[in-house]
Amino acid sequence: MASISSSRSLPRPTSKVSFREPSGFDLFYQLIYMSAVAAAGISRSRIFQLAAKLTRTPAEYFKRIHLLCEKLGYNYPSACTVVGQRTKSEAMKTLLLRFADALSSGHPEVAFLEEESEVQRDAYEKEYDRNLASLQKWTDAYAAIVVSAALIVIVNLTSTMIYDLGTSMVMGLVITAVLTSAGGAWIISRAAPAEPEAFFTPEGPSSQRLLLKLIKIVPPVGVIACALLALLKVDLGWILMVGSAIVFPLGIITMRATREIDKKDKEIGPFLRSFGAVAMSTGTTLSEALNQIDLASFPNLQPDMNRLRWRFRAAIDPELCWKKFALETGSKLISETITIFHDATRLGGDADTVGSLSSRFATTEVMLRARRKVIASTFSGLTIVMHAAIGGLMVIILEVIRNFTEIVEAAANFEGQETMTSMGLPMLSFGSPILQTLGTITIGMVILLALINGFAIVAADGGHLFKMLFHLPILIFLSGLCLVVVPPFVDMILKVG
Repeated sequence: MASISSSRSLPRPTSKVSFREPSGFDLFYQLIYMSAVAAAGISRSRIFQLAAKLTRTPAEYFKRIHLLCEKLGYNYPSACTVVGQRTKSEAMKTLLLRFADALSSGHPEVAFLEEESEVQRDAYEKEYDRNLASLQKWTDAYAAIVVSAALIVIVNLTSTMIYDLGTSMVMGLVITAVLTSAGGAWIISRAAPAEPEAFFTPEGPSSQRLLLKLIKIVPPVGVIACALLALLKVDLGWILMVGSAIVFPLGIITMRATREIDKKDKEIGPFLRSFGAVAMSTGTTLSEALNQIDLASFPNLQPDMNRLRWRFRAAIDPELCWKKFALETGSKLISETITIFHDATRLGGDADTVGSLSSRFATTEVMLRARRKVIASTFSGLTIVMHAAIGGLMVIILEVIRNFTEIVEAAANFEGQETMTSMGLPMLSFGSPILQTLGTITIGMVILLALINGFAIVAADGGHLFKMLFHLPILIFLSGLCLVVVPPFVDMILKVG
């Protein structure tokens, strides 16, 4: 079929290409990958074919370009122009149109992709910094949002001492408070960069495998234990404390696995840079170069690299070796970095150049995450302390209302109903039904705040949702502690007074 050089010969679609808007990270990864494989000196069609196979949003655009060239006979500059003009994403539109100009003018793909990857790296870092600035603002605002929501409940409780608002009004205000807090947590999840750090597969590190085994056993055990305590009429506070104590070991394992991943992520960049340099300087294969590297320089990756070395010696398929290595580290970042390194070197790319590009990708992401952890660690500590204070305050208000009601009812029985009514005290209509409702609302609000705060902490910190297994039990335990400790404390103060 003759080459088609103009987009006019293709019937105009009814709508533009509407793939999802690629994130800065997706575009950065896509361009680094294409830059690395292009450095191997492969053909233009092969570059687009490999780019189309990535599991990233920009890959869909390159897949469409490749299909236009393979199925309809387009040349690549024209195909880039056609797809670029019909996409809704401004980032992809400008990239593809620049790519089309570069290809049509004879500019080498390698040079263009390397320049664009550097530009996108800077753009991604600036985007990440803007997201962190937004995250910082919203984490500061979240404390005010939660305090405001708690004040709604507290004012709600104290108002019932003056006038019976009715169950509907009380529930409406509580729902407003819950939605306000949940909205703040949702905004934090949207403002924070999304970056999964772990796979948590049965092939991962020992800590991840242990977690996946225990998570099938511990939660059911916790549910059964809490159910038995409820049947024995144990106070809810003790039930919450026991349940959270049973689940908390899973959180400890999760955080240990997360720390292991962080340490491995920090080492993968220097390792690939050294690995590529050794392979280039000695002129040996990657398998032989791995034998010449002192693995003691990478203590956290050393067990995984030892297994990789033995698999190379056993003449196992290198693709399978690298894939298994990535899975056993348990890190999503390492898996993506190894994909870049292995695909480019397999195609004949210079190990030194490819190792440098792969290292640049991993190191950039590690440095950006370090900035995020400064914000997340401060926010998590503040949120936990704030939850304990707010939970304790709401329980204190509830207990004061209960004690005050008992005092007024006792006075009513002593002085006589007619005398109390003539005094105009509205507490005479404030009986046990509304007290039970207020108690249920207060306890429910404290537990819901624990769930919302736990989600907000994980959203700010990033990573796998399994981190909730660490933060949520702490918040639930503090909630239970408030329910156990505060009522006797309030009774003691009132009796002394």
